[in-house]
Parts: sequence; structure tokens; C-alpha cells
Amino acid sequence: MGQWSPRNDRLDRSGPDDWFGDGIVEFDELIRPERWASLFRGTTIAGLLFGIVGPYGSFLARPTSRLFYWTMLFWAGTLILWPAVVGGLRIGMRRGFPPWFTGAVAVLLASIPLAGVAAAGCYLFWPVHASGIRPIEWYIQTVVIAMPAATIALWYETGRPQLPQMASGLGLSSRRDTMRAAPSTRSRSLPSHLVEAALCLQMEDHHVRVHTVGRSFMHLVPLRQVAEELGPDRGLQVHRSWWVARAAVRDWEEADRSIILTLTNGMRVPVARNRVAVLRACGWLDRPRSAE
Repeated sequence: MGQWSPRNDRLDRSGPDDWFGDGIVEFDELIRPERWASLFRGTTIAGLLFGIVGPYGSFLARPTSRLFYWTMLFWAGTLILWPAVVGGLRIGMRRGFPPWFTGAVAVLLASIPLAGVAAAGCYLFWPVHASGIRPIEWYIQTVVIAMPAATIALWYETGRPQLPQMASGLGLSSRRDTMRAAPSTRSRSLPSHLVEAALCLQMEDHHVRVHTVGRSFMHLVPLRQVAEELGPDRGLQVHRSWWVARAAVRDWEEADRSIILTLTNGMRVPVARNRVAVLRACGWLDRPRSAE
């Protein structure tokens, strides 16, 4: 299968068994220093705010110990929650679970060791206060803070770039109205959140790779089946191995007596010769082509 875009060379080379990078966040983005710097900047601010407010009875302690305790606790939460949530989302995507479910499960599980850290820190600073709190109370208090904190962090770090309306850097901002006006079609074979974000689908053996803005996800389902479920209003199967969402097409050009579509994320998708007439009839090629 040809590689139609250098930018997606890594995605095109990965096979069906290469599940590790097919999650919400790629591994290189997870360990990127800028990612961790952004997370620790946000959690430091949150820790200082909690230290000033002093929730769960900590307001009775000295301000310096409150600030230190809550800041260190939020730092520990970053080191525990972020890898857990990202790993959970990867596994969930592979299994077909919605992100909210796997993310919530990951937070609930990661809150167990985080509650232990919170209890140990409290015993270190305020042993009398800590001795009156039962283990289940530590866990509940941790979940109450960890769940919204993880949700905000995930939205801020990974959710916003995936929204087509906010992806101006990838050329989607000018298509906001087009995206919103697209028919709300659903597929029984793919999760609805992937269908809405899909720019194109690429067949790989018996799998379909769903390309979204800067990400790709693999699912075990025939491409033809998904294309039939989505219908012609949402997009068309332009090649035996490719389905493209109409709103994702930015331009097209002729190359060697064939047509190549350029998508809003920079991908270049080939059009089979027997599909050119269909695209013309549907108005896909009405716009002036790009210069050769």
C-alpha cells in the first residue's frame, strides 16, 4: 500500500498488531518534556489554591504546611493519574469502549495508590488529624478531587486539539460551518465519537484505521461495511482501501492520469479511476483543482 503523505509515514507503516501508539495520546507525546511541564504548571497552581483554601479540615494547619502538602499531593497525582488515564484510554480504544468509561475506570483505580500517598503525607504533617480518617474516607476524598482534575487535564492537554472547530492550525477552522452542517450519521461498527471525528478511513487487511486530526485508531471491521453504514451524505469510498469524509477534502489534483485528494490534515488520498465519475457526479470535483 502506497504512502501518500510523508507526515503520516509513521502511521502508514504501523501494522494491525501495533496497538501501542493507537490511543488518544501517542507515547512520544506522553513523555514529551513540554507535556509534563504543562501538566506540572497546572497542578502547581491547583495545589497552591487548595493550600490556601485548606479543604478536608486542613485549613486548621499552618499555611506553609498546607501549601507544601497540597502542592506535593497534586504533583504526586500528576505522576500517578496521567499515565494511568492515558494507558486506560489506549486500552479502551483498542477494545471499543468510549473514552469517558475507560478514563473513569483508570481514575478510580489510580486513586487507590494516590489515596495512600495522601494518607502518608497527612500522617507526616498532622498525625492526630490523620488518625481519625478511615481508609475508605481517604479513597473517597481522593476520587472527589482526582476525577474532575483528570478530566480537566485530559481536555486541556489532548481534547482541544482534536475538536475540528478549534483545529485552526490544521486548516479546519474555515470548515467549522461545514462540519456542523454535516449529517449526523452513525455507524454500528465504530464508536460514535470516532465517526464524528473521522477525516478518512484506511483499510489495512481486515482492519480499518480511522484517521482523525493528528491521531489514528485501529478497529477490526471491513471498510465496505462501515462505508455503507455511514452513507453517501457523510462521505464516499474513493478507493478500494480508502473512505473519505466530504467535509475533510481541502483540495484535489491530477497526477499521472489519476486524482489525489488533499485533506484538511495534510493527508493525500488516491482516487480510483472507476470512482472519478462518482465524485464528479456528487460535486466533489467542482472546485478548481490545484496547480500541477
